Amino acid sequence: MRVYWLRNFSRRAFGRFADDKLVLTCRRDHDVWYVAKNGEKSEGAKTVLSMKGEGAFEMSLKTWTQIITLILIMALFAMVDISAEKEILFPEIAALALGFWIMEKPPWRGSRLAVWLSPTLAALTGVVLLRYVPLPTIGLVGSAFVIVVLQLKLLRSEVFPSISAAILAIITHATSWLYPLSVGILMAIIVLGKIFLDKFDEKRALTGYSDTIDDSEKGNGLLLELFYWIKVLSGVLLISAVALRYNFLFMIAPPLIVAFVELSRPEQPLRRTPAKGVLLLFLAACSGVLWFYLITDVLHGPLWLFSGLALGTVLCLYRFLKASFPPVAAIALLPVLVPDLHFWKYPLHVLTGSALFILMGLVFFREVEQKPAVLAERGGPKAPGPITG
Repeated sequence: MRVYWLRNFSRRAFGRFADDKLVLTCRRDHDVWYVAKNGEKSEGAKTVLSMKGEGAFEMSLKTWTQIITLILIMALFAMVDISAEKEILFPEIAALALGFWIMEKPPWRGSRLAVWLSPTLAALTGVVLLRYVPLPTIGLVGSAFVIVVLQLKLLRSEVFPSISAAILAIITHATSWLYPLSVGILMAIIVLGKIFLDKFDEKRALTGYSDTIDDSEKGNGLLLELFYWIKVLSGVLLISAVALRYNFLFMIAPPLIVAFVELSRPEQPLRRTPAKGVLLLFLAACSGVLWFYLITDVLHGPLWLFSGLALGTVLCLYRFLKASFPPVAAIALLPVLVPDLHFWKYPLHVLTGSALFILMGLVFFREVEQKPAVLAERGGPKAPGPITG
């Protein structure tokens, strides 16, 4: 859909343009949008979708969603500037906004309630584990991963960035209850925005989780899925052990773990071009570090400006490389939470971690290329389309 602003009219809104004498309304009749004058269909008017000419310019819905996403992220970082409370930050919200607002097809399935509750409950899980469970970091990461996967299954949700919500609290030592509260508020905004966008484009609507495997195949399917998650957990724990042993903590940056899960799925297009996935993540990490240093250290500017520039760079990378991968957005924003000890090494951490995770995803899950049907029906998200236009 395309939205038009008519400069000749004083009122400007989606699908409705008015002056003192004339009201033009954008309406839909059998999936065809047309212009109505004062409530009646105009005989000689073109549809709003094809209307061009002097006094008007077009802006695609996708462009609007990109702008609104930038505003949301910048507003979140502005709140950090005002409150000086970094524990309200949830960089993965940029990935979720990209997936649910900007991509032509949401890459994760689940009901609206599940979309809101999955990351919120996961964030609460991470804080509870960190506060009350006396385990080493690798034990907390493994426990958080298992608990969140179980939560996703119980909620019939495939919002895999929920894994990031739990592990981020552990990696950054976020013990404040403000963190899950912030995640809950941000996810409510995502869901409400998604409901609004669905009114303009029904093709973007959320797809509910469905169990389409025959009863005779369910036992085998459950065993395959259990084996799949055991392999994912083994990969996460193996790379976590290496990262903690060599003090390369952000090799297991939470968005990289989400990227590992995404790339283990047969429908993910980047499985065919894994080098592009590594490049996207590395460039996003470099841009995040450089923008953060330039804006906050050199210019002593606000965090909201850093977040806007970092996310804008990610959108440009998507267009230039003709690929979309939501975890990349979170990687670009994460430097704000990286300690000084790791700050300049952060891109190297991301490069190493992403290369290992993606290589492991290709090797561990090579068989899903030949057997995509069961995994896809049991939990595999549809492949997201590239961000274009």
